[in-house]
Amino acid sequence: MPRALLIALRDADDPMIAHERACFARRAELDVSALDVHAMPDGVPSRIQLAGYDAIFFGGSGAYSVFDDVRWIHDSRALLLEACGLDVPTWASCFGFQSLALALGGRVVHDASRMETGATCMQLTPAGKEDPLFSKLPDHFWVQQGHHDHVTDLPESVGLLATGEVVHAQAFRVPGTNVWASQFHPELTADDVAMRLRFYGQNYDVSDDAIAKLAGPEDSAASETAVGAMLARMVRRAF
Repeated sequence: MPRALLIALRDADDPMIAHERACFARRAELDVSALDVHAMPDGVPSRIQLAGYDAIFFGGSGAYSVFDDVRWIHDSRALLLEACGLDVPTWASCFGFQSLALALGGRVVHDASRMETGATCMQLTPAGKEDPLFSKLPDHFWVQQGHHDHVTDLPESVGLLATGEVVHAQAFRVPGTNVWASQFHPELTADDVAMRLRFYGQNYDVSDDAIAKLAGPEDSAASETAVGAMLARMVRRAF
């Protein structure tokens, strides 16, 4: 049975850890264990521990920003770089995307005017059309989002796979690895995002009316399902 690990980048008592684990498990179509970064006495697990899994996921942070001066946030960057050195299919969403971009030499900014929540339309780049995961998507596709920090300058080494109208850099793959990262959440549905926004309401200040509109147009749900299927395809690459 494939073994997958979620590196939970949230407070130790945050109930959204369990929700995030379940979302990744549903989209990837396998059981997922969660490892809380606060439970790691030496900061990060060893390469041997990580290599024992068939897939690794890094998710969002909810109440935190990559700019917060917190030990586990710094440790998460080292852990993401460690994952890049393994032959283990890995996906980093949202906070994980920003943290990996920083770790590889990119630039992230906080800009509330470019906050994205709910259904958002993406466009594949030429590199995305050639990517083993993204190439299965149409040129334009819908995703679910929830962020107020974003990547402005990608690391020079990575290939841009998808772009958006509000935030340009939306997904990349680390060349020569099985590591993908996206600003959007392939693991979430509109209902999942609504739950997160209500739970972290003080951090996002999104009205109930705005939450009710997260689902987007009629065809967005089917598109988001196709995006989520990339996680299952990523896992199958290990077998």
